Parts: sequence; structure tokens; C-alpha cells
Amino acid sequence: MVIGHSFIGHSSFVIPREARPRPILRAKVRPSPRRLGVVRHSACKRAPMRLLLRFTLSALALASLMLPASAQPPPPPGGEKVFIAIVGGTTFGTPERFGEGLAEREGDFSFETKAGPSPRIHRLRYKGVPFYYVPLYGMDSRRPGEPEHVFHVRTWTALYELGVTHALGGATAGGIRPELDFDDIVLIDDFMEFRTTRPNNVLEVSGHQRPGVFPNFEHPISPSLHALLVAESRKRAAETGYSGKILERGVFFQFAPGRFESPAEIRAMAQLGADITSMHQATCIIYARQFGIRYASICSVSNPAVGVRPFTFAQMQQSVQNIAAFAVPVVLEVVARIPDDPAAMGPEPSSTGDTYTGSYLNPKGETKEL
Repeated sequence: MVIGHSFIGHSSFVIPREARPRPILRAKVRPSPRRLGVVRHSACKRAPMRLLLRFTLSALALASLMLPASAQPPPPPGGEKVFIAIVGGTTFGTPERFGEGLAEREGDFSFETKAGPSPRIHRLRYKGVPFYYVPLYGMDSRRPGEPEHVFHVRTWTALYELGVTHALGGATAGGIRPELDFDDIVLIDDFMEFRTTRPNNVLEVSGHQRPGVFPNFEHPISPSLHALLVAESRKRAAETGYSGKILERGVFFQFAPGRFESPAEIRAMAQLGADITSMHQATCIIYARQFGIRYASICSVSNPAVGVRPFTFAQMQQSVQNIAAFAVPVVLEVVARIPDDPAAMGPEPSSTGDTYTGSYLNPKGETKEL
């Protein structure tokens, strides 16, 4: 149900009452059913939309409850290493249909991380390359009464504990610049985060440490993965005659979750140099960098930002469909190219972090986290 999906991509929410913590059981991998910027909405004055939101969240929560959780992640079949992940956002359309007809599904699982229960994690394969897929940022790992940020913390903690080193994501967004229009693709390379309600140090809240590693944000996006997204986006646009523009750079502005911005807030974002605005990509960038995971994002414009031009909910729904049809094949092609790409597989300290000894105040002292 795309309506419900596009709706929950940009709001805070509460998992339904029927969702209860899962028992800690033996890990079990089993077959599972199959398959852009910000689709925004106001905190919802439309009763039908509220019902769709509740139905979709109920389905996600109940599906996660059916999965057994283990104290340890299950080993990959045959000992095959999986080091690539796609963290699903609204750019990729309906979460349960991701990769439908393109990627092979090999099962799904959940396990207990140091930060709590992981989200439902799917193992897929495309052109022989295995990868993990997490639907909608792992929102299903959040339990009643828990703060909004926990699913981001648990998702990135789980990927780190699974040994993921390369990750891709994307979100639909509101276009701040007047020339941006429905279906445009924005391959962001920088971000701003205002009014944050989420922890800014995922290592601290997850219980992990990476002493002696400096997570610098001079290059917020992995240069090697970004280059692959640019190349594959250009290629697909040429092959399909895609109607949207392909922007190879862009500044992502993350605002507090839960509502659309006001026209005055959008004008302020424009003055600060932002191109698009949405709710999750800055968090993904920050947490990936702190865990030393390379990350790149294919964002898109599903609507003009509030106050730029009028738009309707129906226009956003259609735009999400157009964007997903473009973005899913692009991101899968990038997955297939990563293992054989010298830049993607070579050293990239700007993403994994500069190493150091000592502390900030004493270079000869004990090596500690910043």
C-alpha cells in the first residue's frame, strides 16, 4: 500500500498496542514473502490517512513479532560474507516489494544487538552479490513507549555487528530550490541537521566503542559509493528516458520529525544553502560514519517544499511510484558493482575514520574516543 508507505516515511509514530516484545529464541533464517527527498504530510487531519498509517504500521510490527530473535546474529549460509546493506527509505517505494522481480530473496532474521532487538533484516542477492535489506530504516524494532530514535540506533548497531562496511539509502524529499520538480533525483553530498531529537553519538548509546578513530565529516558521503550512484543514475536515465533531472550534488536539510515545515522555515533553509528537506538521511549519514560504514544516498523530489509551489497528496503518491521505478534498479546495480570496484573496495579514511593514538589533550596518553 503505497499511500501508507509514503505516509509513514516522514512522521513520528507509535507502534500499535498489539506489538509486544519478542521472546529471545534460537536464531532461525527462514524464507520470507517478496519487494525519492521527502513525502511530507501535516500531522494528519485526514482520518482515512490515519487509518492507513495504523494499518501499515500494524503489519510491519506484527511481521517483526513473528520472527524469532537470537542473542547473536545467525551465520550467513555457507559462511559467505555479506558486507553490503540497503537501508530502505521512501525513495525505494513499497517496502515489502523492494527488488520484486529483480533480486532473489534468501530469508530474513532478527537478533538481539547491544542496543536492543534488531529490525527485521532481509538477505537478498542481485547478480550473484548478497546483501542485507532493512525496510523503512528498521522502524519495526521500536516498541510501545520507546523514544522515536531507537530504531535508527538499533538498525545501525545491527549492521555494524553483522560486519557491514558498505551501505546505501535514499529518501523522497521536499524540493527547496524552485527549479526542483517532481521525480528529480538528488545524489546528496552534504547535509545540515536542525532541531535534532536523536542522539548525535550512536556509539555512546549503543554500547560500542571505536577508540583511536576520528569520524570526520569533511566528506559526509562516501566518495566511492557516490561515484557509483552517479554513474548508474546517468546510465538508467539515458536508457529509460527518465523524465526527472539527475542532480549529482545536493545539500540535505534534516528537520525535526513529525510535521511539515512552514513556508518561513523553508525560506530559512534556502538561505542556508539547502536543496531538499526530509527526516532521516542526516541520521543515517551520522551513524554510518561513527560506525565506520561507507554510506551514500539516492534522494529524490516527491513534492515542492511547503511554500515553494502548491502540491497535492495525489501528486506525491504518483511521484513516489515514478521515483521507485527509477531508483531501485539503480541501487541494485551499485550493489552488483561494489565488490569489483577498486575505489569502493580500497582504503577510504574519509568514511571509515582517521586513526590516532593518545587523546585530544594528550597525544602520549591513553587512546580514547573523542
